[in-house]
Amino acid sequence: MKGLIAYVDSGSIDWLQFRPGSRWKILFEDPKSGQRAILVQWEPGYRMGRVDHHERDEIVYVLSGTFVQNGRSSGPGTYIHQRAGSRHQASTPDGCTFLEIVTGQRVRRGRPTANQLAWFRKLPGCAPTALPNKGVAGDDHLPRSARSAARR
Repeated sequence: MKGLIAYVDSGSIDWLQFRPGSRWKILFEDPKSGQRAILVQWEPGYRMGRVDHHERDEIVYVLSGTFVQNGRSSGPGTYIHQRAGSRHQASTPDGCTFLEIVTGQRVRRGRPTANQLAWFRKLPGCAPTALPNKGVAGDDHLPRSARSAARR
């Protein structure tokens, strides 16, 4: 199992000034796959200098402050999944810290196979009732806010 699990103490990593008002702690990066995990901290009033186009899925988890994108303000505890092919230009009025994870997953095509669905159903927290046997999971079990986001 050596090498398959990495533990990183973010307190032992120095901040890297990415741009004025934005700094990073790179927790993990694999240039070959495109995967990375970064702790990001923005100063109050920071705005991304340009629109960011995503070639890979990107996940943002807001830890503190306010993360604003596409006219929506998100606070601590908010999970944002930006699919490959999406774009945004984010900002913060009061400063924020967030965890950014780039999965390395490019744009997906097709439906999951029966084996993929069976594997997914075995994961902790994935109740068999949440995944219909008709192929791709329906969104009727999701909260209304998640259903509308999934249809966009």
